[in-house]
Amino acid sequence: MKLRESPIYHERQSFWLCAKLQGEVYTHADLERIAKYLYEQQPEQSGWLRFNSHKNFLGFGYYDVNVVAAALQEQQYDLLWHDRRTGIEEADLSGCTGIIVHIQPDWFFRRGHWFAIKYLDQNLTVPVVPTTYVGQPRAARSEEEREEREYESKSFEPGFWNLDSKLPHPEHIGDRDMLNAFLKKLEKKNRVHVLFVTPSNDRNSSSQASV
Repeated sequence: MKLRESPIYHERQSFWLCAKLQGEVYTHADLERIAKYLYEQQPEQSGWLRFNSHKNFLGFGYYDVNVVAAALQEQQYDLLWHDRRTGIEEADLSGCTGIIVHIQPDWFFRRGHWFAIKYLDQNLTVPVVPTTYVGQPRAARSEEEREEREYESKSFEPGFWNLDSKLPHPEHIGDRDMLNAFLKKLEKKNRVHVLFVTPSNDRNSSSQASV
């Protein structure tokens, strides 16, 4: 099975663009535009330095939560923070479109990372791309070759999927109990924030008006 035949959209990360949504919605230029707009609304200043803390100053990405929230708002979605004082198993996901996880850096030179989790309510068969590592026999060396290769496929039942752009392919997490266990394990190893993507009130109003 080829990657382009997969029923799940999955975009591999380039530079520090992990904040791009998993879908053909935003380009790098779009996120730069949003970060610039946010900075112009309230520019930060430290002495003679002026900097945009919403992104990497070289333009390689590394966008903060304000850029992610603004991008979602343009698509009529809200971003809600999970209160870490309560267990993830207590969160109500009934109106949740998706989950966004942010792993904070635990030392100065390490970058934070965004990734998405989404529930898909159908049986799916996806290609399984083997993980590559230094010293491994030759694998696909270009994106084009990687896309055209035939991979083994595997079928999964409905459940939550990890769409992390650093993964070679989407990973099936499982049901709600498996999701809770996945996030709790992640929290033990990292400083993690969990955010929920929900339709905005404007989107709900538009949907009701069109019925």
